[in-house]
Amino acid sequence: MRKIWLVILILLAAAPALATEAADGAEADAPAKTEPAVRQPQDLKAKFTGAAAEVFRLIETEIRPGTRRSLRWFSPQAPGGFAVATPVIVVNGSQAGPVLCLTAAIHGDELNGIEIARRVVNSLDPKKLRGVVVGVPIVNLEGFWRRDRYIGDRRDLNRYFPGSPDGAYPGRVAFALMKDIVKHCDAVVDLHTGSFYRENLPQLRADLAVKQVANLAEGFGGLTVLHNAGPPGSLRGAATAAGIPTVVMEIGGPLSLELKKVELGVKSLETLLHTIGMIDRPRTWSRPQPVFYASQFVRAEVGGILINRVKLGAKIKTDTVLAEIIDPINNSVFEVKSPAGGTILGRAQNQFVSPGFAIFRIGHKKSKEELKQKAEAEKETQTEQLIEELGANEATRDRKP
Repeated sequence: MRKIWLVILILLAAAPALATEAADGAEADAPAKTEPAVRQPQDLKAKFTGAAAEVFRLIETEIRPGTRRSLRWFSPQAPGGFAVATPVIVVNGSQAGPVLCLTAAIHGDELNGIEIARRVVNSLDPKKLRGVVVGVPIVNLEGFWRRDRYIGDRRDLNRYFPGSPDGAYPGRVAFALMKDIVKHCDAVVDLHTGSFYRENLPQLRADLAVKQVANLAEGFGGLTVLHNAGPPGSLRGAATAAGIPTVVMEIGGPLSLELKKVELGVKSLETLLHTIGMIDRPRTWSRPQPVFYASQFVRAEVGGILINRVKLGAKIKTDTVLAEIIDPINNSVFEVKSPAGGTILGRAQNQFVSPGFAIFRIGHKKSKEELKQKAEAEKETQTEQLIEELGANEATRDRKP
């Protein structure tokens, strides 16, 4: 019995980590990591009124108050002996305030975030800004040049944070970004799109269990929020763990520039800047912010040509026909039906799909209390199953001669 209870205690201690669901398509190999220095999260809504701004130092450069500078960040992406610099734009306001970092194109094929960052950063008047905005519009230069999601060695850069100075190649780039840029900021907004010809309803991915992250997410106006702790090795998870509240803005699909969605992303970021007191540019929203505390994927059961029947943001019921998958050889049609009611937060674009491909993401407006009760029930079930298995094993051993 002592062994049984020891195993149970270990299981309960590990339950929160086991309950975290990795994002679809996460890397299988575990990246090398170096733990970042932890600091207290900053209060982005602190009052800086009337305070004088200071010189902001980044990448061995001093940016004086009320000025804008374009810097050159030499990351490990430089090929061979050639020095290739990643552009970083810094706007230091004339008054004191928080330091907000905007990163985009960690996945090189995600274009909407690049344009959102460009528009926001270039719209700022340093004479009227309170605080500092740091823009890194194209983090993954190699992938961007090749129109590819991954960094040069065909790995997902956003699975290697916080990185290591002597680890795998993407881990070194991740470590440099954290050390040279992210650790100098009070909050980060990481801009993304869907992957592999999937598209996402404009939304935030945020760990709402972290108070400072929840406060940050509230500042984006009416933009949809999906509670999600983030996949292991993501910039969002690593920066938040280091005391820098971070959210991901998912908006649209890869390899395309969707101007209406870009405009919505710009509006939501300008709303955030106004909410935390960095600019005087109020934006109005016609609806309260939708918040989803749970979601589920719908995967293809057969292969074939996918034809969508519902749009992003559609409210659906159980057994709603979401799409058809058509066999191009024998013309058979398979209907994809919703396993539950909810809202379409993401979908695959019309394309050829294989069995198991994630084609829809459905959001559920469950409360924190419902999720907590579900987690506790699952933990209790796991514990009971473990006790039964251990008891059966002990009984088997006792029967052996």
